Amino acid sequence: MSQNLQNCQNFIIEGWKAAPHSELGSERPAFLRQPGWVPNTLKNCFMGFVSFVIKSNNMKRIILSICLILFVFPLFAQQQGPFRLSVQDCIEMAMENNIELKNSQLEIDKARATKNEARAEYFPTVSAQAVAFDALNPMLTFGIEDIDNAQLRQLLYTLYAEYGANMGLDKEYSFVQNGVMLNAMATEPVYAGGRIRNGNKLAKLGIDAAETQAKVKEDEVCLQTETLYWQIVALQEKLATLDQLDRLLDTLDKDLSGAIEAGLAMPTDQFKLKVKQNESQLNRKKVTDGITLLKMALAQTIGADWQTMTLTDTLGMETEPTAYYKQPYEAVSLRNESHLLDLSLQAEKLKKKMTLGEALPSLLVGGSTSYHTILENSKPNAMVFAVLQVPITDWHKTSFKLKKHDLDAEMAENTRRDLTEKMEMQTNQAWFNLEQSWLRITMAQTALSDAEANLKVTQDYYEAGLVALSDVLEAQTMLKKSRDELTDSRVEYRINLVTYRQLAKD
Repeated sequence: MSQNLQNCQNFIIEGWKAAPHSELGSERPAFLRQPGWVPNTLKNCFMGFVSFVIKSNNMKRIILSICLILFVFPLFAQQQGPFRLSVQDCIEMAMENNIELKNSQLEIDKARATKNEARAEYFPTVSAQAVAFDALNPMLTFGIEDIDNAQLRQLLYTLYAEYGANMGLDKEYSFVQNGVMLNAMATEPVYAGGRIRNGNKLAKLGIDAAETQAKVKEDEVCLQTETLYWQIVALQEKLATLDQLDRLLDTLDKDLSGAIEAGLAMPTDQFKLKVKQNESQLNRKKVTDGITLLKMALAQTIGADWQTMTLTDTLGMETEPTAYYKQPYEAVSLRNESHLLDLSLQAEKLKKKMTLGEALPSLLVGGSTSYHTILENSKPNAMVFAVLQVPITDWHKTSFKLKKHDLDAEMAENTRRDLTEKMEMQTNQAWFNLEQSWLRITMAQTALSDAEANLKVTQDYYEAGLVALSDVLEAQTMLKKSRDELTDSRVEYRINLVTYRQLAKD
């Protein structure tokens, strides 16, 4: 029995290895997979089992294989079908797959790389240099003719004539025609006017700004995702309304045909009904196309296939917005945009300090070692050094740079105050829109109840012969508009609620 299990396991492993990489579903995030998702590799496993059964003549093996197939096949069946997505599913997918959010993460990585680059300024700088040369002619020649003093030159000529040739001396000597030079140096800034320290602080602010900007982008993507989701749900609700209207029109068409045959209605009523049916068909086309376009936009936002998406959330009962209210000044202080404005002001102050550091003294220490073969009997050498640089004439120019930074800081403060006031007005406007949406829902519910009652009464009157067909069609149109108005008001309320809760940081 254990051998049978081992054989079946081998078939499973071979089927798994045989599957192409794209069939493993690795390109699709885990939360996008349906419950019970299994990769297409099960096809290979299934074929392996079939081959196993065909080749086997052992009843135990056949029974074991059938049991395993009955276990695997339902999992394979669950792989088929559309993806059922809730609003939360779409938001999670957008956080994982949205291109703009991926770029925001890359901006954070860039800011961290800049911070590491700035931190490297704290460490010594080490460099090495090697030079080898071989000149066509010597770079330095010197002989008796090069001596300017005539008496000395004549004396040397006399001595050379008497003794130089016998001693193997030349009238002229050359130097530096080839050689090798090696050099290594290390330097460490001791003080640079605070520019290294402030540069690191500025780089750290850059990381904070990039992370905050990413949060702002996340809020925008979440709002966009929910807006598209509920707009699709709204159109699906309108499509259901059109289905109900078409059923009413079909019923009315049957009743009208019998009434015309009995002489109780005019043929012109049939034409009016046909116009209404054509209008409904055109509206259906518009709604269907709208759903397709919105699904494409949602799929692009969350990184999914729009053709396989099925939205599961529906428009339910809404809660009164008073529970979500927050004071505007309190909400604005918690917003990411406010934090970005604070970072902008801090960055201007650090830039001023870095400019001031350019006019302050700087101290650099270091050491070097060298070796060359240019001269005979050359020896390695080493030294340590310190460089103190004191700007003298830069103060005049730096004073104007500092003035510019003061003006930039003042502008940043003015901008922060201006945008803070505008964000408070934006928060108030979002609250007013939310209240209006709630009032619109209440009015739409009342209008829908009246339209339903009106249609029922009109249909009863029409069946009794007291009103014309046009009155029934008008009542149906009123009912459709009321339902569409309620759907639109509910979607508007949900979008406005998401917008306000983001602004209020609820």
